[in-house]
Amino acid sequence: MFNKILSRLHTKIIEFSASVEVSEQEKIRIQHYIIFMLLGIPTMLIFGLVNLFQANHFIFAFTLVAACCLMIGGLALKQVKNVNLIYRVNTFIYVSLVGSMIIIGGTGGSKALWAYVVPLICCFLFGKKEGGMWSMVVLIIAIFAFSQTNILSIEVYNYSASFKVRFIITYVFCTIISIWLENSRHYFLEKSEAISADLKKEHIKLKAEIEYRKELEQELIMIARIDPLTGILNRGAFFSTAEKHWNKHVRSAQPLSLAILDIDHFKAVNDQFGHPAGDDVLIKLTQCCANSIRSFDVFGRIGGEEFGLLFAETDLTEAELILERLRLSIESTQIEYQGQYISCTISIGLFCIIPPDEVLTVMYKNADFALYQAKNSGRNKICSFTRINPADPS
Repeated sequence: MFNKILSRLHTKIIEFSASVEVSEQEKIRIQHYIIFMLLGIPTMLIFGLVNLFQANHFIFAFTLVAACCLMIGGLALKQVKNVNLIYRVNTFIYVSLVGSMIIIGGTGGSKALWAYVVPLICCFLFGKKEGGMWSMVVLIIAIFAFSQTNILSIEVYNYSASFKVRFIITYVFCTIISIWLENSRHYFLEKSEAISADLKKEHIKLKAEIEYRKELEQELIMIARIDPLTGILNRGAFFSTAEKHWNKHVRSAQPLSLAILDIDHFKAVNDQFGHPAGDDVLIKLTQCCANSIRSFDVFGRIGGEEFGLLFAETDLTEAELILERLRLSIESTQIEYQGQYISCTISIGLFCIIPPDEVLTVMYKNADFALYQAKNSGRNKICSFTRINPADPS
């Protein structure tokens, strides 16, 4: 139960400091101030009430003012840009209170013992340098008080010589320990921030590397699927996509048409104009085909000058209309290469099935056989079949 309360309080303190627009180091200082405020206010009020019952109205008034200033400082943290001003005002009041308690002494000089918390609080609020300076101020006040009998008409408590020596030695020891702890805390905080910054840099580098690898992976996928010359699907990607349409065809029993296109006398183009001209012809004819087919038709290069076209949910008649439009478009296309014009035609083999009783490889064989028929019967034409037995195509 106690651990839960502390954990919840710690969370609230961190949330409050996070809401103040200061550096991370200053946020930690704010957390220290809040802890000091939460501990200091009730302690000072109780201490003040005790002194009130003891008729020590001066200490009561002083502790009441100090507690109120702590509370006001806590409420003003979000409004004041320079939070160190709040720390210094409250530290000045607290150091003055401790100084007055050293002078008054109390029962057996016990009030002077409150001075031991000054180094810890000041170092936590200001760091080792300024915290050490405030601690030295209290030590100077104590030494001065120990050497006087009254200050400003206030009688100084008569401390024994041994108490004075022990107080000074132990106070200096507490100051050194507080400075050392703050120095260590600051050192490990800086080291932690440096490690955190390095980790952030590594995280950014890793994230960039992941993004680069993703882009590279996408590029490799594109390279693996796209024909580098024509920019359309290569043989593997064409048949992979065709396989997906085939599976859909099997489930829906919708018509599926496969066409194989081959450029007529393409070897003669390479022999007469050169292979660069042949590449240019492939590119231009590919663009011409892409403009003549539908956006959802599957188009790919499956060989040197051989292309595949898959028409999903398209019967033989519709496929023939699309292919005839494509054939005429290519026939009328003049490809300019280095001042010369190259004309080409294509032969097309088309196969269409409706019932799902064939396999994709059989479709390809039948379409290829139809292409063979188109070439043997004069080229620049379409030969189509609705059913061919691959074992006996005749």
